[in-house]
Amino acid sequence: MDLDALRSKVIPEHTALLIIDMQRDYCCQGGVFDRRGFDIGPARDLAHRLNLFLDKARARLPHIVHLRMVKVPGLPSPAGAEHNLRLAIDRKYDPAFGAFYEVEPKGSEMVIDKYKYSGFVSTYLDQFLKGNSIKTLVITGLATNVCVESTARDAFMRDYHVVVPEDLTEGSSPEAKGSSLSNIAMFFGEVVRSEDLLRAWDLAV
Repeated sequence: MDLDALRSKVIPEHTALLIIDMQRDYCCQGGVFDRRGFDIGPARDLAHRLNLFLDKARARLPHIVHLRMVKVPGLPSPAGAEHNLRLAIDRKYDPAFGAFYEVEPKGSEMVIDKYKYSGFVSTYLDQFLKGNSIKTLVITGLATNVCVESTARDAFMRDYHVVVPEDLTEGSSPEAKGSSLSNIAMFFGEVVRSEDLLRAWDLAV
């Protein structure tokens, strides 16, 4: 890993940190991940690691965005309904599970609601980023192989540099996470460790 090259890519004034779907639905018993039989332990552990990282990164990064999945009853998706029915997925939604799980926005940090896997679909994320001269996205959160990768793909298609710290994301399984990170590194961005980013920002690891 070329630290100087990474440092030039993640200049704080032109970099936004995206934190995707750190919500109770994916981290708590009774949430959709739990109901689908996924191990929620890694997601819960991720919250702790993200907070440790944020304690340091907030000193350097002016643009931190929390993306939050929202279900709107008045906006049904026939494709989504068919998918859930075919796979016998229980998608009954309790709004209480939409709350953030441990990783909470602070101060002027932006919160953007999203309605699909990608943070760019039907949101104002792109407008916010362009309005703040953002060139690079550091993408973290849940799940690596679903919303993180979907957002990374769409970011790359919009000509943003994409950086994914592998220890600040978790997938629906370790295998799914590994495959997704490999795909991102091959086609859509750069996969690093969180300590690489802290070093690039001249912060103590």
